[in-house]
Amino acid sequence: MPSRRLAGVQVTVNGRASELPDGTDLPALLASLGLRAGSVVVEHNGSALLRSELAGVVLRDGDRLELVRAVAGG
Repeated sequence: MPSRRLAGVQVTVNGRASELPDGTDLPALLASLGLRAGSVVVEHNGSALLRSELAGVVLRDGDRLELVRAVAGG
């Protein structure tokens, strides 16, 4: 019997495969990881995104994300 995949998208976040519900956008992903948009730099499929661009990105099957926390210090 063939296996069925639940509706969702496969993405890679910081090198790890993850399955997310269809329609997940970047702010929802960040919130699920306990991250605030203002505290991370997001690279989506090789392109760094501005904070103002995050809300408009709905994740699709095969997307690659790198999330880097911004840390202040001296």
